[in-house]
Amino acid sequence: MKRTLLVALVVVGCAKTSEQPPASKPAEPAAATATKVVSQQSGSGDLAWHTVDPKAPVADSLASFVKDAKAAGLKPYAYLHASWCGPCNAIEKTHAADPQMVDAFKGTAIAMIDIDAADSKALDAHGLQSSAIPVFFTLDDAGKPTGAKIDGGAWGDNIPANMAPPLKAFFSK
Repeated sequence: MKRTLLVALVVVGCAKTSEQPPASKPAEPAAATATKVVSQQSGSGDLAWHTVDPKAPVADSLASFVKDAKAAGLKPYAYLHASWCGPCNAIEKTHAADPQMVDAFKGTAIAMIDIDAADSKALDAHGLQSSAIPVFFTLDDAGKPTGAKIDGGAWGDNIPANMAPPLKAFFSK
């Protein structure tokens, strides 16, 4: 039984718990902190990864993020993750280091949202619900999820050879 459960967690990804720490401070105005930008250069193109400030209103942050991504000619996506999530860590370690992953993420802008730091009620209200992480959501021009998403259940072991093909297919739509 234990072996079966472990395999299920590896295939599906990390289960998101409903208990999340409450916000420690009231949200700052969106103009003050929309997103923190982290850009990384890679051999085959730019990969833009933005850390969404958990104190800023998620709707305002993602609207601003999408505007910037579109201006840069990139497709915008929201990415729910956590520091304790093995599949999330595999993506974050390889997205700019492994050639297959670099190719999969080419042309994307990723808004990284830490589920342990963000307001879970605000995420749910914005349409960013998922029972497992990692999960990527396609964003529309207003920064809202379109309904298209992919999570860790789309691949087996968390290695680039397994992760890159379904991610590339999702990001190519």
